[in-house]
Amino acid sequence: MIKTFWNKLDAKQRKLVAGAAIFVCVALILEIAVFPFMEAQKKLDKAISTHQKKLVEINELSSEFAVQEAKTAAIKRAVAMHGADFTLFSYLEKKATQANVRGRIKYMNASRGTQSPSFEESLVDMKLDMMTIKQLNDFLYYAESPEDLVRIKKITINKMKENPDYLSVQLQISSLQPLN
Repeated sequence: MIKTFWNKLDAKQRKLVAGAAIFVCVALILEIAVFPFMEAQKKLDKAISTHQKKLVEINELSSEFAVQEAKTAAIKRAVAMHGADFTLFSYLEKKATQANVRGRIKYMNASRGTQSPSFEESLVDMKLDMMTIKQLNDFLYYAESPEDLVRIKKITINKMKENPDYLSVQLQISSLQPLN
């Protein structure tokens, strides 16, 4: 049947049919093989790019985690040096005595701050009255200690209304304690 059809065509028609058949075959090959392959290649390139970005982010997070682990280890060493009997309250009383301001303490209230899996923040709210700038400076110098993990978290300084030469100071001081 195809042979009889082909034999009925003249040379020009045969070229036209052969050209159309080649065009259809090329279109099918493109549609079935080439275009899906190119689309898959684009998807693969996009997936590789996405995964590379994720890998960079994971590496950054890994580096940050290593830094945090090192900081945690340093904190653990510092806390271990405190000793089991360390309390922020007694530490501050000692430092107030050292700075000669123990008589200026109006009140000290201990409380608990934030807690992590390994540590607990210990807080002391403290008010000192009738302080000179030098006394305040001395107390802050003695009280804040990175080695002991003691830091001034908040400070409010006001001139006293009764005597403007003196200061009224409210402090929130924090330290880390190991969880028992």
